[in-house]
Amino acid sequence: MKKYVSLPLKNLYRVIGNDFIQIDEVLNEFKNACGDSFSELNQTMFDDENFSIDEIISACNQVPFLTEKRLVILKDVSKVTEGDKQKLSEYAKNPNKDCVLVIIDNNKNFLSIKAELIECKPLNFSELSKMITDYFLSLNIVIESSAIKLLIENCSFNLSKLMMELKKLGDYAGKSGKIDSEDVKNLVTKNDDYTVFELSDAISKKQSEKAIKTLELMLENSEPLMVISLLAGHFRRLFFAKISNESSLELSKILGVKEYAIIKAREQAENYTAITLKKIIELILNTEYLIKSGQMNAINGVHYLIFSILEMK
Repeated sequence: MKKYVSLPLKNLYRVIGNDFIQIDEVLNEFKNACGDSFSELNQTMFDDENFSIDEIISACNQVPFLTEKRLVILKDVSKVTEGDKQKLSEYAKNPNKDCVLVIIDNNKNFLSIKAELIECKPLNFSELSKMITDYFLSLNIVIESSAIKLLIENCSFNLSKLMMELKKLGDYAGKSGKIDSEDVKNLVTKNDDYTVFELSDAISKKQSEKAIKTLELMLENSEPLMVISLLAGHFRRLFFAKISNESSLELSKILGVKEYAIIKAREQAENYTAITLKKIIELILNTEYLIKSGQMNAINGVHYLIFSILEMK
């Protein structure tokens, strides 16, 4: 994992991003940098349950006890008044030099606060590859590049899932000291996003048997309506990838997904016309309506959906 906190420490930080593992790492780095001595006295956390702007500022102004810095964490509060924002803005103009205030602000309540920004966004392919390689090197295990690629794709770039799978693969490799693609295929449970990608790929290539087999695997772990929801999201992404003139990076920001997901979507979208993708999305939404309104059995509905898409030209 990369390091986020550098010395000397600033007095105010804003942390944003939806990668909660990285956010936890950031908080741990701050705790270590501020000093763990008497943490119950020197570290205070506020969230929706105990939020009070006056108490936060009071905590920030306290003198640290037998350590260099106090640490105050304000974690994703949802209800903040304009008065609260004003009081914190005033504090930010002249913060206590002996305190580090860390605001986790995915609700964007404190955009006006002048603070050092830390963004916990999903790692890209290169960053994840390096992290995986370094992890296994620390265990004296070598992993093939093809296995790294498959591992990342199976986990759909989800760092939380990836960390769990790393441990599983590390335990399995044991004394052999090697991990290849077959090991990943046999041991790593595919993320839903990757499975729906495989399903769509089989459909686009008119591989009926593979498509139905992939669908059955999805239905073993997910409810039919969840499968339909995943398909709807996936084919919408393919449609936008097909018709958009934006770069993959810009489109990934617009859709709130990783750039690699857009690159893969554009590759797969080549197998469809824009008109076909639009028809598929309409079919998915109509099937979802029929199921939710009780006009179609859920299991039958999902199978009907896949067979209907396979028959499209």
